[in-house]
Amino acid sequence: MTFFALAGDADELEVEGYLSGIIMLPAPQRDLMAQAINELLDGTGSTADGAHYSDQYAASLSGYSDYLRPLTLSPDRYDFSAPPAGDHSTSIGTAACSAAHATDPSGCDPDLDEVEFRRLHALYESRLLESGAEERFDRITRQARDHFGVSSASITLITEDLQVVKSVVGPLGQDLPRSLSLCARTIEQDRTLVIADASTDPEWRDHPLVAGGPELRFYAGHPVCTAHGWRIGTLCLMDDQPRTFSENDAQALRRLAAQVQMQM
Repeated sequence: MTFFALAGDADELEVEGYLSGIIMLPAPQRDLMAQAINELLDGTGSTADGAHYSDQYAASLSGYSDYLRPLTLSPDRYDFSAPPAGDHSTSIGTAACSAAHATDPSGCDPDLDEVEFRRLHALYESRLLESGAEERFDRITRQARDHFGVSSASITLITEDLQVVKSVVGPLGQDLPRSLSLCARTIEQDRTLVIADASTDPEWRDHPLVAGGPELRFYAGHPVCTAHGWRIGTLCLMDDQPRTFSENDAQALRRLAAQVQMQM
């Protein structure tokens, strides 16, 4: 209500998606959202970190810039990777490696770049790799396959060298080397990756999963993130026939990805 009172014009679904880290709002709307959050924090006397504005100039005009941690922005100037202040669960060092090695001795190579190092630690810390198939995730993949009418839907987790399937319905979807995983490409950016017909797409037509094997034709995937914003996997749709995928379809997939994130 504070956001709307400040003339915010995103709808409630968009607000929820933004706060969940699965969609991007235009910079003016992000600034209004940050202002609303910071006003509420200030009004309640909360010691929580303030919300970030779209750039330093907007922050300087807000009156709340002293509350904000430095934020490392991605090339498209949108990134949820900064952990909360005082939260050292993704700190780089012996503790992080120990946590990762507890579940996977090959995890958390200290030679990895900092972002990937912390992403992997967030994945191992989630314990999702240990718990196997879970009905709470299987319900979402069944819903996704039925809603879109595709042959397969899956939830995958991306380790340092593998695509691990957490949930799958349908014949497509399997553990793979990360180098062959379309989902590994999906987590590189905070957006929905859609391949309408991989057999005619110059970037994908020679991929082993397209040219051979299951002869994959259609793929749509959206990243799923931890509470701290680390993209650790995807919710994806697959089919052996080309398909169209509208913006309404993409929005529906993002909603389902948000359900996965809530379960995570």
